[in-house]
Amino acid sequence: MQRKSLALLLLIAVVGAVIFFISRPAGHRSGDGNYLPSDTATMNTAKPVVRIYLENSGSMDGFVTLNSQFKNALGHLIAKADGYYDDTKILFVNDDIYDAPICQDLNSFVLNLNTTSMKVGHTGSSDINHIFKQLLDHTQGDTVSVLVSDCIYDVDNVGNLLSAAASSTTGTFMKAIRKYQDKGKEFAVIFMQMESLFQGYHYEGNLPMMYYGKRPYYIVMMGGKDQLADMVAHMELENTSTGMPGLRNKFLMSSEKTWDLDQQTARVLTSGFTNARRIHPAHDRINIHNIVTDQQQDDLKFAVGIGVEQLFVDRSYLLDTANYEVSPEQYRMVTLTDKAKFSESDYFVHPIVMQLAVGNTQGYAPEVTIKLKNKIPDWVKQSSYDKHLSGYPAPDQSYALYELVEGIYGAFHNVRGTTGQDIFHLKVTVGRYE
Repeated sequence: MQRKSLALLLLIAVVGAVIFFISRPAGHRSGDGNYLPSDTATMNTAKPVVRIYLENSGSMDGFVTLNSQFKNALGHLIAKADGYYDDTKILFVNDDIYDAPICQDLNSFVLNLNTTSMKVGHTGSSDINHIFKQLLDHTQGDTVSVLVSDCIYDVDNVGNLLSAAASSTTGTFMKAIRKYQDKGKEFAVIFMQMESLFQGYHYEGNLPMMYYGKRPYYIVMMGGKDQLADMVAHMELENTSTGMPGLRNKFLMSSEKTWDLDQQTARVLTSGFTNARRIHPAHDRINIHNIVTDQQQDDLKFAVGIGVEQLFVDRSYLLDTANYEVSPEQYRMVTLTDKAKFSESDYFVHPIVMQLAVGNTQGYAPEVTIKLKNKIPDWVKQSSYDKHLSGYPAPDQSYALYELVEGIYGAFHNVRGTTGQDIFHLKVTVGRYE
């Protein structure tokens, strides 16, 4: 009888533990909560109300004269938003926001889009800061505003006018961020660089020049971070056969704090990606209890797997070594990949491997710190020029793009009170080298 009672109590204890771990929210732990939700976290948020605004100034005409990637990408955007979300609408924007006669049926909008149907409102206006202000005034709650535009600053390259324009952009976005913060929510922006065949007038300063070839344009999504994360998850905002035709680059901005990665988001790897003879992880599986080195190797290499699927950062940014800082200086990051499979990180849905190296002759520091910096990606600078040209710009460059993105980026850091705050930190200690 006693044995049966003991077995019953043991069964109840096991079932209780199973229920606890199954029902426990993913990523939960006690403490101050300063940790990143792991890949197993689920989002529970209201679906966005989507408003797509197509800038229809004259500089955009060249994108609609052809059956181009522009039309295909716009069609994908409309179809995905309308198919997944209950309330999607498309409008024109220039000096004001306008309904369009061809917007009654979203499924046929792109088919009816041409230079004639684009002529709604004051199409000679292209003040991008005024456009941002209009859209952000209509962005609140669960509403996400999506701007499709060439995002050209309508200012001359004289003195500090570009700087003043960027400051105006910063001020406009700071108001939007604070509006969300006042309601206990986070504001965010997705900035996508697109490319399409263009046939029409390109405006260099006030000089129109007929142009045929590839030109960049931009899709800017603005709204609550939870709503934008939902759109990233469901709208295939990638350059794939079923995604966004012509997508070149993507930059996600939000006012998230710096995360400290812990045992729920990182694992030191004990096989593969290392030339050590043996690695013994500590109990937390992040730090290294001891590592047996191979003195025949010039470098000691080891790796950490991280699961940061829920982080509001584009995958391309996470996989760019230029965005990381590793200290102390004798350590360096040599590889970043999300194509690996390893048993230590089966817990993660889509893990990233960070391989580190330190020279055998340099000595081993007992701790290495990895920081993912919060900065404007290099592609923005490479895609920007700030002096009007006598001829055509490069096919992948836009006038003052860097200043425009810097204006948006600066809004998040001015409100947060720090510039260039890191996105996450990861510290790995090594108890003993042998």
